[in-house]
Amino acid sequence: MDFLHPVEAIVPGATGRLLAALGRVEAELPVATLAQVAGVGRTRASGILADLSDLGVVTRREIGRTVLVSLARDNAAGQLIDQLANLRRGVIDRLRQLASEIQPEPASLSVFGSFARAEAEAGSDIDLLAVRHPDADGERWATSLMEFVRRARTLTGNPIEVIDYDLGELRRKTRGRSAKVGREFWGSIRRDAVILAGAHPAELLGTGNGTARQ
Repeated sequence: MDFLHPVEAIVPGATGRLLAALGRVEAELPVATLAQVAGVGRTRASGILADLSDLGVVTRREIGRTVLVSLARDNAAGQLIDQLANLRRGVIDRLRQLASEIQPEPASLSVFGSFARAEAEAGSDIDLLAVRHPDADGERWATSLMEFVRRARTLTGNPIEVIDYDLGELRRKTRGRSAKVGREFWGSIRRDAVILAGAHPAELLGTGNGTARQ
């Protein structure tokens, strides 16, 4: 899935761009402003928005010579567009639900990379850092984690890449002689990680509380 342009990925062309722009804001926008933001000619935008208004997906209000429009979030189709515009947030909530079913429970499970930074496009990998407790049953953990990965792949439509560490192994890699090799990588984890289950990796490493994204 293209999480950077989710509405446009499903609704192509000018209509998708207009709906995407409306989905990103709660306020009413003048048609001229919306057309400029969406990169659609004003005349064409007016026609499309009139059709969407007839369908109930968009609300229109005239103030003098200015036409204000907004996404009709109390309309069934408008609600779907709103959910699509905020797809990444909904996917994160669902991934957290799926992560709660992993057994043994992860010491930490987080997303990093482009998806965590809200930059994932169609075909982008969704990168996961999975950290298991040292006393976790390895075979049970692997089976449960792979089932999570399978369901996450189905949920997102994107390839899933997992880095799987035992907590002790993680600490050795970040504190040993080779720690400098991955300094930039671990810095991105601390900075960008979206926590799905367990603690923030930075807490596990005793290097502070990292900045967990949403």
